[in-house]
Amino acid sequence: MSTQRTTPYRRRMGLAALAALTAVSLAACGGGSGKKGRSGGSGGSSGASEAPKDLKLGQAGPVQEITKYKKTGKFSLTPTKVTLGKPADLDELKDEKKYKDLKVAWIYVKAEHVGGSAVKQPMVMSDVSGETSAGRPATKFILIGDLSSRPSDCVGNDGTKSLGGDDIWKKGETRTVCEPYLIPADATLKAVTYSQGYYKEPIKWAVR
Repeated sequence: MSTQRTTPYRRRMGLAALAALTAVSLAACGGGSGKKGRSGGSGGSSGASEAPKDLKLGQAGPVQEITKYKKTGKFSLTPTKVTLGKPADLDELKDEKKYKDLKVAWIYVKAEHVGGSAVKQPMVMSDVSGETSAGRPATKFILIGDLSSRPSDCVGNDGTKSLGGDDIWKKGETRTVCEPYLIPADATLKAVTYSQGYYKEPIKWAVR
């Protein structure tokens, strides 16, 4: 069952933001975070296969293993849509120099736990990114607070977490999550990508 929670993301906690220090590498050798599972507050994915060709939004990619807190689950990831914002959406962050000539791309991914262990707080979006119309990688956008322009159906990585409770994904659970990325103001997003590490090509889904 897919469940979404929007309230925490609509709460404005004093708007400030910073872009991630590194963008996910989209070079032919692959990029992004390492694939070894790590315990504690971070996670990883493994079990990557050869990147399929000619995937489009709405088509599931190869099953990925995602590990966190020493538990590994298998997840089917399906990018479903991309919503592009406007450069003016970033004006409320009051940092014209930092966000000059940029805009936000909101990437949506349907994630389903299809096997393995139940996993607490799996980072299903950690290796997701995008490729712009100019062939450049999108930059993951880490918001402290929120943007008033966030689409109402855009729920973050902990979409069904209840306050005071654990966010545990079990087999059969499906959620659609969404996160923001920065791209040039005059660009579009031609593909959603999923990094498979340093030695394999990323999986790509064409945005058409």
